[in-house]
Amino acid sequence: MIKNYLKIAFRNILKHKAYSLINILGLAGSLAITILIIFYAQSVLTYDQFHKDSDQIYFMYRDRATENGRMDVFDTWYPLVDVAKEEFSMIEQGTRMVGTGNTWVELDDKRFEQQMTLADSNFFKVFTFPVIKGDPLTALDEPNSVVISQEVAQKFFGDEDPLGKTLRFGFSTERVVTGVLGKIPSNSSYTFDCIAPLSATLVREQLGDNLWRGSFCDSFIKLRAGADPDQLRPQLNILMEKYVVEQERGNFLILPLEDLYDKITGQRKYAHILLLVALGILVIAIINFTNLATAQSMLRTREVGVRKVLGANRHKLISQFMGESMIMSIIALILGGLLAELFLPKFNELVEMDLEIRYLQDPDFLMLIVGIGLLVGIISGSYPALFVSRFEPGHILKGGQVKGGKMSVRNTLVTIQFVLAIALMSSVGIIMKQIDFMKNHDLNFDQDNVMVIPLSLRDFRDRDTALPRIISFRNELKNIAGVTEVTGSSSVPGNYTRSYTLFLAEGKEDVTLDWQVAVVDHNFFEAYGVKMLEGRSFHEGSRSDFDRGVILNKAALDQIGWKTAEGKKLIFPRSRDELDIIGVVDNFNVQSLRDPVQPLVHYYGGDSARSYRYVSVKLNPEARATALQEIAATWEKMGFDQAYEYYFPAERFKELYATEENVASVLTFSMVFAVLIACLGLYALASFSVMLKTKEIAIRKVLGASISWIVASFSKKYLMIVLIAAVPACLLAWYGMNSWLQDFAYRIAIGAEIFIITIVSAGLIAFVTVAYHALKAGFTNPVESLKEE
Repeated sequence: MIKNYLKIAFRNILKHKAYSLINILGLAGSLAITILIIFYAQSVLTYDQFHKDSDQIYFMYRDRATENGRMDVFDTWYPLVDVAKEEFSMIEQGTRMVGTGNTWVELDDKRFEQQMTLADSNFFKVFTFPVIKGDPLTALDEPNSVVISQEVAQKFFGDEDPLGKTLRFGFSTERVVTGVLGKIPSNSSYTFDCIAPLSATLVREQLGDNLWRGSFCDSFIKLRAGADPDQLRPQLNILMEKYVVEQERGNFLILPLEDLYDKITGQRKYAHILLLVALGILVIAIINFTNLATAQSMLRTREVGVRKVLGANRHKLISQFMGESMIMSIIALILGGLLAELFLPKFNELVEMDLEIRYLQDPDFLMLIVGIGLLVGIISGSYPALFVSRFEPGHILKGGQVKGGKMSVRNTLVTIQFVLAIALMSSVGIIMKQIDFMKNHDLNFDQDNVMVIPLSLRDFRDRDTALPRIISFRNELKNIAGVTEVTGSSSVPGNYTRSYTLFLAEGKEDVTLDWQVAVVDHNFFEAYGVKMLEGRSFHEGSRSDFDRGVILNKAALDQIGWKTAEGKKLIFPRSRDELDIIGVVDNFNVQSLRDPVQPLVHYYGGDSARSYRYVSVKLNPEARATALQEIAATWEKMGFDQAYEYYFPAERFKELYATEENVASVLTFSMVFAVLIACLGLYALASFSVMLKTKEIAIRKVLGASISWIVASFSKKYLMIVLIAAVPACLLAWYGMNSWLQDFAYRIAIGAEIFIITIVSAGLIAFVTVAYHALKAGFTNPVESLKEE
């Protein structure tokens, strides 16, 4: 019996190729998008959970008060982990790591710039990063040891065993390879090129006897099994009161390791958004399948009538049509899985991840996808099967027309499709408008004509000659035609180092100000076109400016509450040393527009080492191409150790919104697909409606109705469906996008124009879809439709 049903099912699927192909491709595309989104969401929502006992590992950080509320600070003091472990017995392990940026690594004539991280010797006792060579428990015991990634090992040693081999770091320090990292999962908050021991001796050399003087560590603790973190949280501030000076106190906080990635990137909300989109696309596909199957069943009325006359009961007919639905669903599931694999590389580019779909290695994920596919098949096939099984054989075989069932059901289903499609279209429009707003917002500095060249003393083999060579390079650039300014700084817009210092404002010393600081050259603000609101810039070579001069931005002035900074001073809380405020510049954005402009304090660095992490060169737009060539030639002439690199701030700021752009790209593709599927559903409903009204249209033509009247009359109802769907769709989009926009300090206002454009676009798409059937019905000879009457 089952074999017979399968034969009939396959025969009918092949017999109605166009209908079957549309349904299978619609479901397959929906399932492919769903698979990719679920896999992305699974990766994001399980970040860092590959570590053993990941639920017992916590990230330690602190907060501080700002004018915009409390602000999280992720770097902590070096002794924090040790004293926390001593004070609280529930802490089993504690470890630290410090990212030192890129450093040169050498072996013979091979030299590459690699990321360097310092970590405590017990690092691999807390974290279970894959170590494929060496003993992770002892790999960082020796002060001159290093653990390297597979990629670094391949660069320097090829197929040789790197264990026990020596590499030179930073042109001087030799380290022995004691371990090799395997491939770190893509959903890890941290990746590494090289990990070396964090030396307590080195820290003491930098900080002296007071190890609480500087905060620069990422600190982690691992709680004992069964320990309650909620009992630890209120006790942490005991450490703050005991070890941290009053002016620097805030709150110590702990965050589950599994929440760290979301805390930094906010990706979890995007995963939830995309999961909702996937669900919406599945609903649209199910509705599309249902309406197409119902419309198609009208062509099989005689088949159903004959089968009923020959003894087939309602249960058997339902089984047959459900079987066809399930077969198409299974085919769509297989095809969807293959499409997901095919489009995975492009999807990885969009979300900037390295996802790998391994169905057989992840049985839970496989079962979830199979379950979704089968559920879609069951839901999609239920209504058409029940609808067909109600046909009366006597009426059908006498040539009678089958009643179409409740059109209100199908109208409602198509309305739901357009609610979801219009909501998605509106949301994408709002996201794209916000991204465009951020990219083109006036940041109050020249981001297009200033090129930034990263150039730090640590990039030089000979540190003693590094600074003179940098200054010589700067002076050479000044002589190039097309170069209008050359300046050095420790930070640049788009990459302002998050370095903070405590200050007191003269006359308002009851409030400690924790402000971001940067070191700049005398002409930094002129080079970047930042407006000086009062006072002056630093004087070139001025010793007094170097020793005690500072320039604030307007946000700093506003936080203090001063109308003017003329004659005012800042005071260091500990030493009581005073700084002269010699100028105030207008607010300019140095970071993403997600964040408001923070108070900034700028020191004068002059020709000292502290001025140089970046060289900024302002170009005359009319001579830009020639100047770029001469700058590159000057770099080559200087014979620097590092490769020549540069960028423009405008490029860097666009990179800051890569996450939003990536999500927008995924949503745009999903939107196009959703609209396409919704149109197929509308196409099916229009086809169904024409089938039911064939004789009515013929009679109206005989009575003189024009083609245009038929098209208008027929389309009016479906345009009304779009208008009805637009109301809840716009409300959904407005609520969701207004909530999303709250994450941005600078944001657009959601205007009516986006919704109007979306509704008009959806209406035009619906009209074109329906007009085909209306025109076809209008051009049909009425005699053909009425000859059987």
